[in-house]
Amino acid sequence: GDHYTVYLPAYDDRKLVPLLAKIPYTRWHIFSKHAKKPYHIGRLSVYPVNKEEFVASMVSSKGVFCGAGFETPAEALFLGKKLLVVPMKKQHEQFYNAAALKELGVPVLKNVNKKRLDKITEWVESGKPIEINYLDTTQEAVEQALKLGGF
Repeated sequence: GDHYTVYLPAYDDRKLVPLLAKIPYTRWHIFSKHAKKPYHIGRLSVYPVNKEEFVASMVSSKGVFCGAGFETPAEALFLGKKLLVVPMKKQHEQFYNAAALKELGVPVLKNVNKKRLDKITEWVESGKPIEINYLDTTQEAVEQALKLGGF
């Protein structure tokens, strides 16, 4: 794809748009719970949160910029996308997820503001997907369940 998908529910699109617009030659799909209808400003497209449109954007993206929850980062890693995360304040599980993602090599930002623009730009220009070898343990899991009488 030719764009990056953004889902940062703790940040209003009115804050994200002017910040991300400063990164040249980069197209953004921003999904915002604050947007009531889609709008476009230059290389930035803002959409209300919609699961189907978000998934389509993420699948066709160069990378994903999101919170450090579980589902979206896990999906981005599975899809082999570049990933940049920001844990939401007062969401302790997100800080643990961010720490685990950082150990894998995923860049983590403390917050999103002008001071972080260089880090975001660096990620866009040189970041790369994290390769994870997902082992297929289906047979082992089935054998273990049968041994324990789970079925």
